[in-house]
Amino acid sequence: KNNPKIVETVAFVDELVANFMNRAKEKGLVLLYKPTTQTEAIRKLNQVLYVNVDNNHLREVVSNLIENAVKYTKQGNVTVDVTSPNQEKVVISVHDTGIGIPPEDQSHLFQKFYRVDNRDTRDIGGTGLGLYLCRRLVETMGGRLWVESTLGQGSTFFVELSRVSHEEAMNAIEAAESINNPAPAQVSPQIK
Repeated sequence: KNNPKIVETVAFVDELVANFMNRAKEKGLVLLYKPTTQTEAIRKLNQVLYVNVDNNHLREVVSNLIENAVKYTKQGNVTVDVTSPNQEKVVISVHDTGIGIPPEDQSHLFQKFYRVDNRDTRDIGGTGLGLYLCRRLVETMGGRLWVESTLGQGSTFFVELSRVSHEEAMNAIEAAESINNPAPAQVSPQIK
């Protein structure tokens, strides 16, 4: 099922990153969320970026990407960012300084049960379903998921979604509120 709602992407992803802070710290990794690690002056300039997607789908996808980045990074950092390259798109990126993905495996990564098999991945558990499900969920939300990676230097996973304007977002939020909280019926005075 796909149940889209307006999501303010920067705040939504911030909450998801917070869920992985302890796990990253336990591994000795630095987990950065770019919109909140910038200087105060730059942070004030950050745009409010809305998308109209299923919250549960987006949570599942971004959480899986962050979890994988932490899992496959032995040292260094994981950096999560939310940007808008233009007025039509919002891009969530998860970059790690992990083991990277060989070029010959990159085109197969999002296939069901596919796992990169090398000495660096054999000790790390998994079924090969996570990225396949992420791709399916992103496609259900009308978006796109891809990876850029260099073996031995890390990977960056990107989720691109359609951006909703501030005006469209406010109209959708108001419409949803009126459905959930209808105005009380007007009682006409009784004529005697």
